[in-house]
Amino acid sequence: MSQSINVNQHVEGPDAGRNNPDSRRRSLLAGIGALSVLGVGALSMHVLPRMSNERSAVAGHARITHQLGWLNGVQFGGDFVAIERGYFAHQGLDVQYTAGGPGTDYRMLVASGRSTVSESNPAGMISGYLRKQPLVAFAAVMQRDPSCFVSLGERPVTSLQDMVGKIIGVPNSIRGQVEALLRRAKIAPERVKLVPVGNDPTLLAARQVDAYYGWETTAVPPLRRAHLKPHVLRFSDLGFRGYGQVLMARQDTLDDHHDELVRYTRALVQGWSWMVRHPRETAEMVVRRYAPPGTLLDEQLEEADMMMSYLTTGDAMKHGMLWIDPGVFEDSVALGVEAGSIPAGSRIDISKIVTQSVIRAALDQA
Repeated sequence: MSQSINVNQHVEGPDAGRNNPDSRRRSLLAGIGALSVLGVGALSMHVLPRMSNERSAVAGHARITHQLGWLNGVQFGGDFVAIERGYFAHQGLDVQYTAGGPGTDYRMLVASGRSTVSESNPAGMISGYLRKQPLVAFAAVMQRDPSCFVSLGERPVTSLQDMVGKIIGVPNSIRGQVEALLRRAKIAPERVKLVPVGNDPTLLAARQVDAYYGWETTAVPPLRRAHLKPHVLRFSDLGFRGYGQVLMARQDTLDDHHDELVRYTRALVQGWSWMVRHPRETAEMVVRRYAPPGTLLDEQLEEADMMMSYLTTGDAMKHGMLWIDPGVFEDSVALGVEAGSIPAGSRIDISKIVTQSVIRAALDQA
């Protein structure tokens, strides 16, 4: 049975805590958490329209549908730039985006043919392979894994060794990977109390966990908005190679519509490159045109700023943006075997999980 954590605080009287800074922080973060956990799915389905490159929705333009991995925001700024600046239209594409949310099975939407493209990560692609899903990764937006452990600056978790004796919130889906990283650092996993929680900042504000798992680009801004000082321990700083926002499609889509995916990726490279040069303009456009009502520009600007080091680091500096390296997936297989999520002795054909054919062709002419 999963261990649960009670984040509700009992307060005496109707005015109690009104002038208490910690109480105000908890109220603010509770609202943020409620949006993340409860409201995103309904919001994306009923408020946000399907986004399309209307200028290219004409006869003769190839249709591509993209199921986004989360709520509309600057996290997908390069995609929206490609719409706004006509990069898709120039490539002869009619591209439609649908906002994501909790509970959306992105791999299944692509595997079933309901969406042409969606997003995952190396571990997710390997899981799909083991489930016989005919999915192949062809580009990576974030050139290093945006996963991190977030703690409070007043008592930061600065290393895996710092986790010993502490309570760390992690989703069950990555618990095995965290335990494998601990073992690599010569730390017995039982020395760290791993509790199954979601990406909920109220737990950290209430000091009911010492750190929790999240994406740096989306976990940090809400905490700062609540006047907390977060400390970030990045997975990439723990020797873990990974990607964020890995683009995937069905194998038969790659076979039958390879040129369309090349043109799509080429337009995305242009879109993300423009965002790197114009982060403020991108954030303003996203808030004005695509983000749900109530999205704060300051948070989007902060997220855009944090994304820069994820978009242009590593192989992207040598080969170009959205580059993808099969070696990263091989590393993920090794970690998965250590974590127990991949049965020992499994034969995994990396060429069935990731291809460089699309990104190489796109960058030749991007």
